[in-house]
Parts: sequence; C-alpha cells; structure tokens
Amino acid sequence: MMLPVLHVSALQAVIGIGVLASIWYYLTVLYSAREFFRWADGQRAGAAAAPQPGVSVLKPLKGLDVNLYENLATFCRQDYRGAFQVVFGVADAGDSAIAVVRQLQRDFSSLDIELVIDPRVYGTNYKVSNLHNMYARARHDVLVIADSDIRVPPDYLCRVVAPLHDPAVGVVSCLYKAVRQGGLPTLVESLFISTDFDTNVMAARKVEKPSYAFGATMALRRETLDAIGGFLAIRNYLADDYYLGYLVAQRGLKLVLSDLVVETVLDVGPWAHLFQHQVRWARTYRTVRPGGYFGSVFTQGTMWAVFTMLYYGFSPTSVAIAATVIGLRLWCASAMCFRYLHTDNTPLHMLLVLPKDLFVSAVWLISFLGNTVRWSGHDFRVLRGGEMVHVTAPATTSAWQQPALAEPTSSAPDSL
Repeated sequence: MMLPVLHVSALQAVIGIGVLASIWYYLTVLYSAREFFRWADGQRAGAAAAPQPGVSVLKPLKGLDVNLYENLATFCRQDYRGAFQVVFGVADAGDSAIAVVRQLQRDFSSLDIELVIDPRVYGTNYKVSNLHNMYARARHDVLVIADSDIRVPPDYLCRVVAPLHDPAVGVVSCLYKAVRQGGLPTLVESLFISTDFDTNVMAARKVEKPSYAFGATMALRRETLDAIGGFLAIRNYLADDYYLGYLVAQRGLKLVLSDLVVETVLDVGPWAHLFQHQVRWARTYRTVRPGGYFGSVFTQGTMWAVFTMLYYGFSPTSVAIAATVIGLRLWCASAMCFRYLHTDNTPLHMLLVLPKDLFVSAVWLISFLGNTVRWSGHDFRVLRGGEMVHVTAPATTSAWQQPALAEPTSSAPDSL
C-alpha cells in the first residue's frame, strides 16, 4: 500500500520542481536580457572609433537560399575603414549560387570578392570542407564566418571585430532573429529562435562561462583558428559552430557576444521540414551536452503548467499556479520579441507561443528515440560526442556529396 503513495509523492515533487525551475528560468532570462541589452546599447559608438584591421569574410554557399543576393550584398555594403575581402565558396561547379556571386562581383567591382570552387571533401560536414577549401584564399588575419542566410547592417564588421582588440577574446558571436519569408511553419520557427534559442542564451550567461559559438557569426583571429587545428578539427561534427567555440575556450580564450543582433532570412517550407529541423537541433544538442539537454526539460514552463492543472484536476490553486507560469512565459517571450530583439512578430503571434512550446516539449521526448538526423539531403547518425557518420553512403559522387575523404593538399582550387 506504500508504493502508490511514494509514486504520487515523487510525481508531485517532479511537477513542483518543474514549476519552480521554469519560474526561475523565466526570471533569469528577463534579468539577463535587460542587463545585456542595456550594455549593448552603449557599445556602438565605441566600436566605430576602434581600430579596424584587415578582415576576410568567409561565406560558404550551397544552392539558392531565399533572397540570397540581398543577403550576400549586405556583407558587401560595409562601412569599414580597414581593408576587407569577401570569399564565397561552393563545392560544385554547377551550383546555382555561382551566378549570384558573379553578379555581386559585377555590382561591387571595387570590392575584393573572390569565388572558390573546390570539390574536395575532408569529413562528413561538407560545409566545413567548403570552409577549409576557402581558407587558403583568405588574405587577412581576422576572419569572420557567417552562414549564407544571414543579413547584416552596414556597421556589422566594425561591431563584431571590435571585441577582438582584447587579446583574451577568442571568438565573437551574435544573437540572431528571423526575417520571415514563408508561411505558418516559418512563423513557428521564428518564434523558436526568439523565444527559445535566444532566451536560452540569455539564461546561460548567468549560469555558466560561454564555451560555444553560433554559426550566424563567428569572428576570430587566424592564429586562433590555426591553434585549434583549423577547420579540419571540426570536419566531422554536425554542431561545427559549437565545437569551434569549445576548442577555442579550451585554450583559455574568452567567447563573447557582440552587441549586434543579426538577421536570418527564413523560409522553412512545409511542416515536415520544420519537424526535421527541430529534431536535428534537439539531437545535436542532446549529443554534445547530454546533461544540459536533459535538464532543459525543467525550463519548459508551458508543459509543467499543463501537467499541474491535469494532475490536480483544475483546482483553483493549480489554475493559479499554471496562470503564473504561463504569464511569466508570455512576458518573457514578448520582452524578447518586442523590447529587445525588435522582431517582425505581432502581439497576435504570441498566441502561438504556448502551442509551440508544447511542440518543443514533444520534440524533446522524440529526440531520445534515435540518433539519426537529416541535413542537406543526407541522413547521418550522430555519435556520442557530436561526430556524425553517414547512415548509408551517398548515392552520387557529386562535388558536395563526395563520400571519399581527401587529404589536405597544397594544390590550388579553382578561383574566379
């Protein structure tokens, strides 16, 4: 007769911990975001006045992202006193992104723009192979790496490079927000970025020393990249940005957030693509930080609010507790979207935050049911520690899909 009592007590304890932990999480996010964005507001003038060393911007490409020309053109319209070049890289001579880069070379003829076409593959992360092939063409000692869907303001370079004047800083990253170009699945993904990813970053600032970077922007010195083994050190990792930051942190250098929030131009496509992306992100997080990922369930306040009402039969007390948690959740989401990130969301979109939260909780559970992810048209198995291997060998040997691993050579790739 004692077992049911113990079981109920344990469940009550778990629900109680979930409620309290999620309340603490939302309050921590609100405090950290207020502190961070107050600091960020005071940094812009100082960045513009700082020295501006030569910079090589590395932009790996594959195919035509939505609004690709305009995304890439923002990196060419920089108010930067120092010298800078933009290096674009593709693996396939037939890649449709090549025509966009050639148009940029015509439209910005006075700018140092280079296109590298190189099919060599060194690991299972093809984007990292692309970056390694591009790296030989980088002329400057400061490197800025950004994904192809990122859009930036004219003062981007001076603001992300400025923290590197401190020799103790190893990598500079940026928060990002979505500019939506799709339908309802894209809206849900945009809310995930602003109200889950960015909020997690804000909370993490208060509980741990930063040890990872974000692919939206990674600025670092050439000597720092070489010291960790270059791009080849992360050639088999799905979370290449995470591991680049981790390896830099292991060398005793600081990872810092820029005061700038960049934009990702987003078109998720159908619901199936949204689900695939969320599962891929969740399984990646689970393999690189298993303890932190398991503990993240206690920050999912909407789920714990629902559990509280269901378990206690919608009693007045349980409804009041749930309303408190949900109120904090919506306050946190609204503050991030409207006060701090200045997203293109509307107050009506906040009605989707709660069902989106329950979807994220379901993905959290589903992520434990396997280790396979689909990325860039390939199926991979993510191993313990974050390395990935092909589930099956690629069906073709095109430049981007080439399964054989090349050895680094000194032979020059095609360059235009």
